[in-house]
Amino acid sequence: MHALTATYFFGWGAGYQYYMMLFATGIFLLPPGKNILKFGSIVIGCLLFASTYYYSLNYPPIYVWSTNFLTLINVSNIVFSTLFHAGFAYYFTLAANIAEDSLERENKAQTAFFQNISHELRTPLTLISGPSESALTREEGLNPQEVKIIANQGRRLTRLVNQLLDLQKITSGKMEIKTSPILLGEFLSLVSENFNAYVKRKNINFELVLEENDPIVAADPEQLDKCIFNYLSNAIKFTESGGTIKLQTKENDGEVIVSVYDTGIGMNEDQMKRLFSRFGISEASLTREQEGTGLGLALVKELVELHGGKVGVESEIGKGSHFYFSLPIIKNVKTAGISSWKEKQFHLFQHEYIPEESKSLIFEAEKQPHKRFVKLLVVEDNPDLRSYLGSILTRAGYHVLVAKDGEEGLTTILSENPDLVITDLMMPKLSGLDLIKEIRKKEQFHSLPVILLTAKADVTTRKELHSEGADLYLSKPFLESELLSVIRNALRLKQKEFYLQEELTRGVRIQKRLLLEPNFDQNKIDVKLEFLPSDGIAGDYYCIQTLEDGKTFVLLADVSGHGFSAGMISTLLHFSLQLPITNKENPAECLSQLNSILFGNTAGLFITAVAVVIDSDEKKFIWSKAGHEDIYFGHQNQITALLGKGKPLSILPEWEGTNFEVPYEVGDKLFLFSDGIFDVRSKDNSMFREKGFVEWLKDQSVWKRDNTLSSLLESAISHQNSKLFEDDVTLLSIQFLK
Repeated sequence: MHALTATYFFGWGAGYQYYMMLFATGIFLLPPGKNILKFGSIVIGCLLFASTYYYSLNYPPIYVWSTNFLTLINVSNIVFSTLFHAGFAYYFTLAANIAEDSLERENKAQTAFFQNISHELRTPLTLISGPSESALTREEGLNPQEVKIIANQGRRLTRLVNQLLDLQKITSGKMEIKTSPILLGEFLSLVSENFNAYVKRKNINFELVLEENDPIVAADPEQLDKCIFNYLSNAIKFTESGGTIKLQTKENDGEVIVSVYDTGIGMNEDQMKRLFSRFGISEASLTREQEGTGLGLALVKELVELHGGKVGVESEIGKGSHFYFSLPIIKNVKTAGISSWKEKQFHLFQHEYIPEESKSLIFEAEKQPHKRFVKLLVVEDNPDLRSYLGSILTRAGYHVLVAKDGEEGLTTILSENPDLVITDLMMPKLSGLDLIKEIRKKEQFHSLPVILLTAKADVTTRKELHSEGADLYLSKPFLESELLSVIRNALRLKQKEFYLQEELTRGVRIQKRLLLEPNFDQNKIDVKLEFLPSDGIAGDYYCIQTLEDGKTFVLLADVSGHGFSAGMISTLLHFSLQLPITNKENPAECLSQLNSILFGNTAGLFITAVAVVIDSDEKKFIWSKAGHEDIYFGHQNQITALLGKGKPLSILPEWEGTNFEVPYEVGDKLFLFSDGIFDVRSKDNSMFREKGFVEWLKDQSVWKRDNTLSSLLESAISHQNSKLFEDDVTLLSIQFLK
């Protein structure tokens, strides 16, 4: 019996000890504790095997197997408890990650919200401070249009501040709701009258559908007015001319549903989910359809819930939206006890002044006739700001076009070809940045100056503006003098660029005449050429001419860099080559003489070159090179590189080179390339020299084809996936006919 007890406690005790060890370790070390589980299982397995073997020799089988059974139970406990703790560890990690993601989304939403608030504040501030400062500068009073704009934007600013204050009061629990019995239908009739002028001007059909038995609700008239105003103003914002808006009441199970239907643009599911959230609706997108912070709908939700009701929305993209809220109906209330809120004259919203759209999209300049031919385009979705900018620029003497969004602006640019564009950043349909991208796609508008007006003045936005092609930007609010100064500077730069472009065009024409004049015996050689200057005027230069003794002289040179300065050096090289002191019958001597002429006169630029003299009588050619790319010789059934050394020209005052002589047969070809073809890079940054050109050379018979150069050019274009080259490209093929 003692032996049985010892056996039992040995097996059970060992299992229990390891179980406790793994339990404690698992709490602190999971999920790494899985390794301990493996180790513990091995130890327990060894003990189990040893005890089974030992006690099977001394005790009846039933005692041994009962002990082993208890040990097995404890091992199972170890495994399941460890897995249990691993599950809890995973659960808590997952919960922490979800909380972190939620916090990050909340932070992003709040950032977008405050950026949006900033935009909404800066626009009215611009329209208040701008005309005021302008009137002070002119020492004149404000004109009626400016007074209307300032009053309108003042009300807009006040409403925005009041919405922020109301939400803050609700959050802090300080919002007081002073309810009184109200005939809802009568109240809605009065409120909707304030929108009549608005909907008529926008050509929107407005319907008011009320219950026959006017329900009575307990509400704060001023707060209820805010709810109705926000619903109706949103519907008007998003409903196009010719659409319909309906304000309707309907009783339903002890409450009344107030609905606003519209035939506007509609919303998707994601937009509806975020609609009544303070931060969710704040759209940081640059192409939002309308101005607004989204505070209004968040305020409606809070106010309706304070009245014991609920809000909701149904919508479908392209078909319109249905906004609604519910209020409890009051029963057994005498009509005489209803508050005469009409006599109290509580503050109902005075709707913003809506400026009349211009009969024409053109503001004619009345003064300063010399500016009448300078055409400016203003692209701005805010009608007040659009009108204000138009009046400033007209008064300054410019010919002004206006567009109400990015799409209309792009159409106007394509049809009217303005001299300068002023555009807002955040606009419907096509943002200011997207408008610039579309403009820059058109070659004729690459140099069109664009000034961006933006409330987003952070460093990231400024970098993005410059990278996307915005020449200048103005942060709202801005002064009239600032705007006019920026415009003058932009136009001055454009004028200078125009004159420079004219000079460049003349240079290109001159260079083409110098390069393309045929001056060789076409019975002796057949020449094929691909010449692609990267900037119009080239730093590459080639010359082919027949010498007095009947030999043919060929030179291909490449000035370091490209563009206008390189083009000037290549022109200098051309005239140097025409001097009688240059010995074209000896390639190395000719290059040395060119170096003496050019050294010290190339503004730090150097020239690589290869010179060839073809002797058709002796069927040979002599060549020498100065730091240039290898030349390639197609002979019989192969094409090979002809290697040679030589420093570039115009680096040292003295230059020495070596002549190489190569015999040829009729039909052989000689290929000369500038480095522009070799330096082409693919998206993965691989060089055409190392990949595409090597592949091209693998076909040893490629040199025999008529399209040898075009196939090489197509291969390079395919390698970089673009027809535009960063450097000048010159490909020269010479076939020996005699």
